[in-house]
Amino acid sequence: MTQSASHVSSAGVLDSYDFNRNYKYLKKLIEELKTENSVSFRKEVFGEDEPDRTLTKKQMKQLFKFLRKIEGHYKECCNPPIPEDLEKGIRKREASSWLPWEEEAIEKVDAWRAALQERKLQAREMFNRALLEIRNGRMP
Repeated sequence: MTQSASHVSSAGVLDSYDFNRNYKYLKKLIEELKTENSVSFRKEVFGEDEPDRTLTKKQMKQLFKFLRKIEGHYKECCNPPIPEDLEKGIRKREASSWLPWEEEAIEKVDAWRAALQERKLQAREMFNRALLEIRNGRMP
């Protein structure tokens, strides 16, 4: 069911000044939310909300050693199965015109991206566990 908008008065329509003021306010609010969320992320990861949030030199060495271990463990999975330029060239064209090897390459890239996302989550969980263990005085 459709209704005409002719019954709406023009008195409620925002003028240019109000629009600009509201736009600036919303933009400022969004920026504050982004900042607030990044702060909460830092608090979650680095424990900035805990009273004793500093790590000793020994704990920092343990943490960096563990980070190098994660980096080495996941380094081989960070390289895409085909070059990025080739993927872009294939994806520019319509999917129905792809050759069989191009379809296979795109399938591999898509599977690689999904696996990479999963491994990123695993690495973050490993990092959080290691940080917690280091704070509690245990080796990861």
